[in-house]
Amino acid sequence: MNRPRVRRVRREAGLIVLLTALIGLAILHGPEARAASFDCTKAKTPEERAICADPKLSDLDSQMGALWQLYSQVPMLMGGTAERRDGARAFLAARARCGSDTACLNALYVARIGALRDALKPLPSNEKSTPPGATAIATPAPAPGPVMELVGRYYEACNRLGGRPSDNSLPDMMTADLDHDGLPDYVLNPQNLHCIGASPAFCANDGCAIDIALSSKGYQQPVEARGSIPVLVQGTETTRLFLKVSRFQCNAAPGAACWADYLWANGALTPAFSTNPPAP
Repeated sequence: MNRPRVRRVRREAGLIVLLTALIGLAILHGPEARAASFDCTKAKTPEERAICADPKLSDLDSQMGALWQLYSQVPMLMGGTAERRDGARAFLAARARCGSDTACLNALYVARIGALRDALKPLPSNEKSTPPGATAIATPAPAPGPVMELVGRYYEACNRLGGRPSDNSLPDMMTADLDHDGLPDYVLNPQNLHCIGASPAFCANDGCAIDIALSSKGYQQPVEARGSIPVLVQGTETTRLFLKVSRFQCNAAPGAACWADYLWANGALTPAFSTNPPAP
């Protein structure tokens, strides 16, 4: 006589288990999961699940992944490639030992990000050669450390949008002394970068997210621009940067081109907008 009740209880218990599983999947596959550098839908280990479930850890993992993308392509002296590989394996092993301990994972990621940033800094002039028998070290990065950190932001943006960089390419870089301090400034154009699964990560219809890193500012807090076809024009006394931008900046008619003319004045790089193309 109690069998229908027993079946009903089992059926309700089964529904509870199913709902619990679905809620767990929703948490695992939610917006935070897309921020990690790996695919959270395939997370199996305790540390991977902990990273995917914690937005802060997920963000740290994205930062670390972006810096690793850069570091992995830096040319190494003899033996340096193996040392770099061993460092990566040691990090993964330490991460596994943390398991689901978020405090342990947080400290590990902070240390790893700091180490990668240090590895991307240019070497001092007195450390550019390696004596015979010495431990191999990385060669200088293609640009100053702060500029390479800006490069890393492009990869972070890709990861945060749920995509992954197609390769380890650097954005197109142009150099010129735009701020008149005798040191090169860097114009970073990500037009050549591709983010699989999140194609608008770097560029859209109104152009690309272009950073202008000035040496007088320590390459920090770059001038942020949006446009395409950056052109440097060297004058007799100054170098000017032209950038093709949205025609609405010039109130131009459909089909007309609008150019931003970046010129250093009063301690700042400021654009003026016009339909005049850059002079050759």
